[in-house]
Amino acid sequence: MSFPRFSREAGKEVESRPLGAALRPVGRVALWAVLALLLVRGGAAILESPERAPAQLDRGGPDGPGQAAEALAVGFARAYLESPSPNDLRAYLAEGAHVGAGLRPASGAGVAQAEVVKSTKVGASRWLLTVSCDLRDARTLDLAVPIVRQEAGEVAALGAPSIVAVPAPAGADPERPRPIAGSGAGAIGELVEKFLPAYVSAGKASDLAYLVAPGSMVVPLGGGLELASVGHASQLGGAEGPERDLVVAARLRDPETGAVYPLTYRLRAVERNRRWYVAGVGGAVA
Repeated sequence: MSFPRFSREAGKEVESRPLGAALRPVGRVALWAVLALLLVRGGAAILESPERAPAQLDRGGPDGPGQAAEALAVGFARAYLESPSPNDLRAYLAEGAHVGAGLRPASGAGVAQAEVVKSTKVGASRWLLTVSCDLRDARTLDLAVPIVRQEAGEVAALGAPSIVAVPAPAGADPERPRPIAGSGAGAIGELVEKFLPAYVSAGKASDLAYLVAPGSMVVPLGGGLELASVGHASQLGGAEGPERDLVVAARLRDPETGAVYPLTYRLRAVERNRRWYVAGVGGAVA
């Protein structure tokens, strides 16, 4: 049993309280202080995260194309397959780059999904990014897109892509094309005229055996597209020896949609026993 006590100063009755009740307000103040500290630290972490995000997300680093280049390559590939016209592609192209006019596919055709599956550095600040595109009609086309990245971070496409059967193993030479040099010019031109139609229509690599250099293998497109036209081949560099890097313009038609795509191919030509062969196929920087 507890008894009331009287204050000696005022003679008023003061009721005694247990120690736990007296400390309860102190505990509340401490709890609110802890919550306030957690909120402040959490807010600081949120404010700091945007500054760290680019370093964490940019997989390319100083030696790779970076996410901006990959995103542009994907966007360019999508736009190219859905509307291969200079006006619709101008926003993706570097200043001075050129893409020939094509025909857009029939209504309803287009790209369902696209992603970069390979990147190859082909020169200072230049990459060849292979974009694999899943079409809405269940087919897949791989486009090798030439990309440039400036020091300030700007990226752009350098010209027309090439449609490849697999991620292109060969890069593109930054030198400007020139007429094929040397006495083998005629034979090299004939090789290109025979090779590209076979490359587009052949169903398996063995169908190209008579045009491909011994020990090399080129995977053809498999007949999904048709060759509409082939331009004259040009040479990169001034070499006149038994190995040449060539560029050739072509136009491929999609029989399913009616679209026509202007393309640029890079061919590696080699001479073996006085005969010219193709040793590799890739994209080319315009």
